[in-house]
Amino acid sequence: MKNISKFSVIIILACLPLLMFTRCDGFMDVVPFQEYTEDDVFAEPRLVEALVIQLYNNIRHGALEHTLDGLTDDAYFTHNYGQRPTNEAVITAAAPEWFDNGNNPFRWQDRYTGIRNANFVLSRIDEVEATPNYSRASLNQMKGEAHYLRAHMYHELLRGYGGVPIVDEIHGLLDIDKMRAPRDNVDDVLAYILKDLTAAEELLPATRPVAVLGRATQYVATGLKARIQLHIASELYADRTVNTLRVNQYHGDRAALYAQAKANAIKVIDDGPYALIDCSAGNVYERSELFKAIITDQTNSEQMFVRNFGLDAGDRNRMGLWHGPNGYFNWSGTTPTHDLVMAFEFEDGSLAINDPDDPDNLFNAGDFRIGNPYNGREPRFYATVATDGNEWGRPRNSAGRVWDPSPMGRLQAGAYELTRPTAATPDNISFAVQTPQFSLDNPTAPAGLIDIDFFGVWGVDTRQGPIEDWNGSWTGYYERKLIDCAVDAQYNPQAVPWTFMRLAEMYTIAAEASVELAALGVDAAKNLEDAAKYIDILRGRVGNVPSKDALVARGLSFDVVGMRSIIRHERRVEFAYESTRYFDVRRWMIAPQTNSKPLTGIRVFARLKPGQTAERPYVHNEEVWEYHYYVNLLGNERRRWDNKLYFAPIHRTDMLANPTLVQNPGSY
Repeated sequence: MKNISKFSVIIILACLPLLMFTRCDGFMDVVPFQEYTEDDVFAEPRLVEALVIQLYNNIRHGALEHTLDGLTDDAYFTHNYGQRPTNEAVITAAAPEWFDNGNNPFRWQDRYTGIRNANFVLSRIDEVEATPNYSRASLNQMKGEAHYLRAHMYHELLRGYGGVPIVDEIHGLLDIDKMRAPRDNVDDVLAYILKDLTAAEELLPATRPVAVLGRATQYVATGLKARIQLHIASELYADRTVNTLRVNQYHGDRAALYAQAKANAIKVIDDGPYALIDCSAGNVYERSELFKAIITDQTNSEQMFVRNFGLDAGDRNRMGLWHGPNGYFNWSGTTPTHDLVMAFEFEDGSLAINDPDDPDNLFNAGDFRIGNPYNGREPRFYATVATDGNEWGRPRNSAGRVWDPSPMGRLQAGAYELTRPTAATPDNISFAVQTPQFSLDNPTAPAGLIDIDFFGVWGVDTRQGPIEDWNGSWTGYYERKLIDCAVDAQYNPQAVPWTFMRLAEMYTIAAEASVELAALGVDAAKNLEDAAKYIDILRGRVGNVPSKDALVARGLSFDVVGMRSIIRHERRVEFAYESTRYFDVRRWMIAPQTNSKPLTGIRVFARLKPGQTAERPYVHNEEVWEYHYYVNLLGNERRRWDNKLYFAPIHRTDMLANPTLVQNPGSY
C-alpha cells in the first residue's frame, strides 16, 4: 500500500494560513521520520488538503531565470542553458536541450508526474468523510482543484507536444501494458481537458478569500477553457501540409470551437469577479507604471490565477537578480531583442516601418540614428523594456555609485565620451558595431565592423563595464516588466507573483475568436465589430487610440486582415514575457518568419556636444551629449526555423520506455 511522508504533510499543514503567498518547498528533500498509509491519509481531510495543495507545485510558473520567452523573437537569454541549440534548430530526441529543462512548463516527465498525483487524489477523495471543519462542500472544492490542475497540466502537454496519452488512473509497477499507452489525438485530449474543466466549474467557488488567493476558482476553469479552445481552433491544428501527424491534427468544427472560446471568454468578462485596471490617467510614464503594477502588485482586480511568493521561506521569486542589470550585480538573463522594441506602437497608433530609404530607419543591422528613438511610444513599452538612460528605480550600492551617483539609478548601456585630461590616460574606447556582412546564409563569412574611436567610459551596465561585465546584456536592453525595481535584487527576493492568467487575456481571446469567425464567414460584419469592441477596451485602458484609428495610422483597412494584425500585435505587446509568444507564433504558423529573423540589439554611444566638457562619473544628460544608436547584429545565436519545432520532441528515453509512442515529425 502507498505511503505518504508524514514529515511532508506536517510541513504543508503548517503553511496553510500562508498558502500561495509563501510556498513551502524544500521539505521533499528531508528524510521522513514517520509515514502514513493511503488509508490514513484519506481518513483525515487535513491530510487530503495537504495533498491537493502539493498539486499546485506540479504546474510550472515562469518566475524563472530562463523561460519560453528566450525561444521567441522577443528575447535573448544571455547564458544559453540549452536555448541556443533550440533556437538554432539542432536539437534531437536524444538531446532535446532546453525542452528537457525543468523550467519548461510542458516537460513530459514533470507534467505526467503531476497528472499521476492528481489521479491519486481523485481516485479516493470521494471516500473522505466530512468533519465539522471540512464540510462536504469544502471537500468537493478540493476535488474541483484536482480536476482543474490535471486539466492545466494536460493543456500544457497538448500545446507543447500535440496529442499525448490520456492517463486517468493509477498504475502499479506490474501494469506495464497499461503504462504503454499510445498517444491520443488532439480531439480526444481536448475533450478530456474540457471534461475536467467542466467538473472543476461545477465544484469550485466563484471567488477565494484573500488568505488563499492563488487557489483555482470556477472562472479560472472557464478561462482555461477559452484559452485551449482558441489554441486548438487555430491554423496549426487545421493544417495538413506542415502538420502531417494525425494525432496532432484537429478534426472538429473550427468555427464551433472559436465560438465556444469566445463565449467562455465573455462569460469570464461579464460574470466573473474581475475588472481591468484603468491605466489611462497621467502622462505616458505614469500610465506605464500603472500597467506594470498589474504584474508586480501582489493582488489586484485583474488577476485570475497567480503563483504568489514569500520573502522568507520556500520557493522565492528572484527575477530581479536573474533579469536585472549587471551594474546592480544582477545577471541580465532574459533580455529584450531590438525586434520587440520596434514592435511597440507610437501614441498615434502607428508603427515604425522598415524603410531602407529612410535615413532614420532603425530596423536592420547597421542602421543608425542620432537622437532618442524611444520617445513617443505607448505606455506598455516603458513598462516592459529598460533602455539606456532610463531610471531603474533604486540607487546603486556603494560600488555602483562610484560610476552612477544618480538618486534612482540611470541605466548605462552604452559608451560615453569624456573630456580628455592632460595627464596620461587609458586608450580610447573602440566602439564596434556588426553590420550586415554577417549572413545566416553564409555563416562563415566574417562580420563587418563599424569602428568608432573616442576617449570615454563604458557604461556600468555593459559587457565592457566595471561590474560583472560577463553578466551584461548582449542586446543593450533590459527587461523590467516582471521586476520590482525598488528591491535590492542582489541580496533579496521580490514579493511579485507569477501570473498564469489575467483578465486581459479574456479580452484578446474574445477579439481573436471574433475575427477568426469573420474569416470563416460566420456573421462577418458583427464579428468584426465585436473584435474591435473587445480589443479597444484593452487598448483604451492604457490610453491607446481605438483600433480603427490605429488601422488608419498603419495604412490598413477594417477587415479580417487588418483586425487580425491589430489583435496579434496586441497579444505580443500586452503579454510580453508572460510565456505567451512561444505558443502564439506556432498556432498562427508565423514561426518560420519570427524565429528565423537575425538576432539584433542596440549599441549606444554618446559624443560631447560642441563646447561641452564632462568627467567621471557619467550621468545621462541629453543637453551635454549627442546620443547615437546603431542596430547591432548579434552572432551569439544564428537563429533558424525548422518545422520540427512546431511540436517539441518526445525524449528518446520516454520513447524507449513506451514503444507505442509515435515521435513528432522531424525529431529523431
